[in-house]
Amino acid sequence: MDIDTQQDVVVIGGGAAGRSAALVLGRARRRVVVVDAGQPSNQVATGIGGFLGHDQRPPDQFYAATRVELAKYPTVRWREGTVAAVDPADPAAEGGGWRVALEDGTTLQARFVLLAMGMRYDVPDLPDVGGRWGASVFHCPFCHGWEHHDQPLAMLAGDGRPATEGALLLRNWSDDVTVVAPPGTVGDADRKVLAAHGVPVADGEIAHLHGPGRELASIELADGTVVPARGLLVAAPHVQRTGLAADLGVALDESGHVVADAFGRTNVDGVRAVGDLTTPMALVVHAADTGALAAVGIVRDIVAAQM
Repeated sequence: MDIDTQQDVVVIGGGAAGRSAALVLGRARRRVVVVDAGQPSNQVATGIGGFLGHDQRPPDQFYAATRVELAKYPTVRWREGTVAAVDPADPAAEGGGWRVALEDGTTLQARFVLLAMGMRYDVPDLPDVGGRWGASVFHCPFCHGWEHHDQPLAMLAGDGRPATEGALLLRNWSDDVTVVAPPGTVGDADRKVLAAHGVPVADGEIAHLHGPGRELASIELADGTVVPARGLLVAAPHVQRTGLAADLGVALDESGHVVADAFGRTNVDGVRAVGDLTTPMALVVHAADTGALAAVGIVRDIVAAQM
């Protein structure tokens, strides 16, 4: 298959969602090109949490193994690179659909475009975060809580995450949880709830994170207070990586995620979206599920167009 000929689908993004879609499409013998910039959202994580068959597997190993799986299907092609623009194809051209221009000058044409480039995490600007992000400093307790179970944990209040919700979530993994509260982030009502559950509040700004390498041992506040903590839960809202979705006229919700149905359909005909591009749910297993469902929907739509 010539990579420059008409495709059924161009998948933009090679994370779990994009690869899952490519796998299902390849098994259905549809012509697919995956364009991957090599920047999966979870590349800094120490392991994948909660994905049956891949639990605690380092992301690099997961992506290496899935590339081997995709290589088994001759209608799936892989292209390293970055998409510069997506435009409607010339209506007179065979197959119609979309023209996908890469930064290296390559142009692809496909019936469908599947947006799977993921979101960027807006990590709080804390001192000494460095390589701790995705290891001992994290935004998802379901992804990282087990790795820190029965250890002292902390939750940073503010940035839109209620202190009570985050702290009580962490109590699933440890009875030793402290809320770190910069000024004005935790009100009296929340303090009463936290106290009733045995969760102390340490007031102040974070001055330093201490611990070797990617590990966290303690949190030092601006007044010198030291909070023992092996893990720190923070809010890290999703942000669009590029303006591609907006340029296509794809609808976004109030949180900045693409509005899509269960099969990845957006308000723009022929444009599908999957993975954390469509939801704040950051579980890898969920991303893979959205990719598979979108692929099924595309194949069914191709068949329906033949009726």
